[in-house]
Amino acid sequence: MGRLRILPRYSSRDVRAWPMLALLLLVVLVAVGCVLWFMGEAMRNERMAVREKLAEAYRGHLSLVQKQVVERWERWRGQLDRRESPSACFARCISEALADAVIVYDEHGRVGYPREPRLNNSGVEKAVSLQANIRTLAQTGKLEEATRLVADTFKATDSTTDEQGRLIAANAELLIVDLSSDRTEPRVAQIAERLHSRLTDYSADVLPSSQRRFLMHELQRLDPGLKFPTLEAEDLAARYLETPQANVADASLHATSLHDTWAIFSADRSVTALLTTARLHTWLAEATREPSLPQGVVIRVLAPGEDLVADRTPIVLPMGSELPGWRLALLLDDRSLFDVETARRLKLHVAVASMVIAAMSILALLVARGVGRQVALARLKNDLVATVSHEFKTPLTAMRALVDTLLDTETFEEKTVREYLRLLAQENMRLSRLIDNFLTFSRLERNKFKFEFAPIYPRDVVDETLKSLGDRLQAPGCRFEVHTSENLPTIMGDTDSLVTALLNLLDNAWKYTGDEKQVVLRTEARGNRVCFAVEDNGIGLSPSESLRVFQRFYQVDQSLSRSAGGCGLGLSIVQSIAEAHHGAVHVTSAVGRGSTFTIEIPAIPKNRA
Repeated sequence: MGRLRILPRYSSRDVRAWPMLALLLLVVLVAVGCVLWFMGEAMRNERMAVREKLAEAYRGHLSLVQKQVVERWERWRGQLDRRESPSACFARCISEALADAVIVYDEHGRVGYPREPRLNNSGVEKAVSLQANIRTLAQTGKLEEATRLVADTFKATDSTTDEQGRLIAANAELLIVDLSSDRTEPRVAQIAERLHSRLTDYSADVLPSSQRRFLMHELQRLDPGLKFPTLEAEDLAARYLETPQANVADASLHATSLHDTWAIFSADRSVTALLTTARLHTWLAEATREPSLPQGVVIRVLAPGEDLVADRTPIVLPMGSELPGWRLALLLDDRSLFDVETARRLKLHVAVASMVIAAMSILALLVARGVGRQVALARLKNDLVATVSHEFKTPLTAMRALVDTLLDTETFEEKTVREYLRLLAQENMRLSRLIDNFLTFSRLERNKFKFEFAPIYPRDVVDETLKSLGDRLQAPGCRFEVHTSENLPTIMGDTDSLVTALLNLLDNAWKYTGDEKQVVLRTEARGNRVCFAVEDNGIGLSPSESLRVFQRFYQVDQSLSRSAGGCGLGLSIVQSIAEAHHGAVHVTSAVGRGSTFTIEIPAIPKNRA
């Protein structure tokens, strides 16, 4: 037996349910928040566990790399040891890219290179006179003669110096190159080439470093494309010697007064190597390159004070005693390493958390529905008690008033007594209809209403309805018509319940029409359904009222319902009966133009009839 049980909708006007629903929502949100926090902590702990696991797996690699760095560092320091003249040692260290610059010491522990000019007090008169002659010729416009004199006088191996210890030949050659307007002239080009050779030749320690730097910068000024591989090293070494240096007793790497510049002694302490932070990073990165590490695992060099990548650096080891403050860090640069390792465990946590959240959501939904149902049932109970009390009180009060009037009358007139008895009968019928509706509604709600389905003819339902209706619709001012089509198909239904439904529709048509009542009961076949339609010329319904009219206890016009009687259960009962017959009920109405309520019941197919 298919029947839809309709409970009253929860109304926001009933504020008693809101505190409980708000508390329920708060509990659910707190629980979900706790689960999400648990998930976050679990994922963080899993990543930490994986990081520690990976750290243990690669700790041996990092220790091996650290040992390799120390060994390479010792070999590098050995390569710095002076085995030639200070200037030649300087050139070798720079050309072999052993350092950014070096300070080379002589056998007595003094700075051998870059060295300052040595004063010369003997045999310089001829050289000074020659230098003055060359300058005079150049200044008096006899540049060609001066050029010839320089080219013929000074040889590539000339080492004559002035009183300040500066090489005279180099200064004279720069003067000719600087004053010449055509540096492509053979003699001038020869002098320029010879000067360039002097500046890049460190085998003969004749040029003071200050003069060498000055001449290199001047030649680059005259020819910006000219390159000197040792110029930057010369400048860095000169700046280092100009700044106060701390007395370092050990042979470890230490910071200098220059920005981003470090210093360290060679193995025999004959050389101080100057290294910039960038070169140290490059050298150490090359020394720490480990081809056997998988993709995503990187060994990174950290300078003193450099911040760590805490989330991806599980192991940090010091470089060694000779590189204080410098560290080796194992960097897990590929996030997929964590994802691959933690995916299996995280899936379990996600599955558990999802099930917990789903269970809490379902439980919260069930509790919310239960609370809503309880609120609805409470409202239904209150509405039912109030409606029953009011509706029963009205006919009982009228009947009591009629009886009291009759009892207080000393002489009975037959006409008056009959009129009072007729009124008593009407009120009794009204009370009976109310009781029948309440009983029917109660049985339908408790699923206790027994339907006895059997093949029946629609005409029999109409006849039983008219018999139960009596002469109520035959009163003056009421025009009641019955139209029943011929050859209607048989339906499977319960005659008594269908009669009850039609009586409720006809009763509503009577109550909600004016003084001139026009009511039509029409029965016809539409396709494979039989339709029972009740038409009236009453007050009609708006579109919104048409959607709500089948709700229990809903009444469109309270004044009409109070005057004619009713509690708003009739149409709800009609809907339940129609749905129990696998049918439906619907209304077509317009305000002020009446309404048509139609019950549709499926017909029995002819091959089964």
